[in-house]
Amino acid sequence: MRLKIKCEICGKEFLRKKAWIKEHNYCSRACLGKANAERYRKQRIMKCDNCGIEFEYTGHHKKRNDYYFCSPECGYEFKTKKIYVPCDWCGKPIYKKRSDAARNKHNFCDEGCYMDFINFEKAGAKNQVVAGKLIHRGLAEIKIGRKLQPGEEVHHIDGNHENNDMENLKVLSASEHAKIHAAQKERDRHGRFVKKE
Repeated sequence: MRLKIKCEICGKEFLRKKAWIKEHNYCSRACLGKANAERYRKQRIMKCDNCGIEFEYTGHHKKRNDYYFCSPECGYEFKTKKIYVPCDWCGKPIYKKRSDAARNKHNFCDEGCYMDFINFEKAGAKNQVVAGKLIHRGLAEIKIGRKLQPGEEVHHIDGNHENNDMENLKVLSASEHAKIHAAQKERDRHGRFVKKE
């Protein structure tokens, strides 16, 4: 006795003996091939370990891979091991590479936070930089009313490089500046400079 059943792929009705009816039934070998192809495709559906999107894996190393990625960009992002670190000025979390965070003493979310940190947190520090220029050179330019020439240097009269008062700054040529500091150094009986301990 034959029963009328429906093909799972094309939906066509056909007759089949009761003993031959299985869990999945197809009207032809073509439909069986399509079903096997779809079953194989579903086995290759993987979940990206970085972004979580499902994608069809087309490689040939499924059994030996520990991680799967939907794109080279996701693979790179996953392998660079990015972490969240707080901005040293405003505390906002920054997503950056772990190696970059470990390499730098300070982490800032943008240039504004970096400039605020330099201007306020580091105020009075030796060789402080403001707007890309050493602060004592910027103050000396304000004092003399013009930009410093490439060969000009700023001398701290009292020898304290943290004292950037206008009265303590003097603009000199490189040779004049060197002579002043050379005269302040100790020499031995042969005229050679002696290191101070």
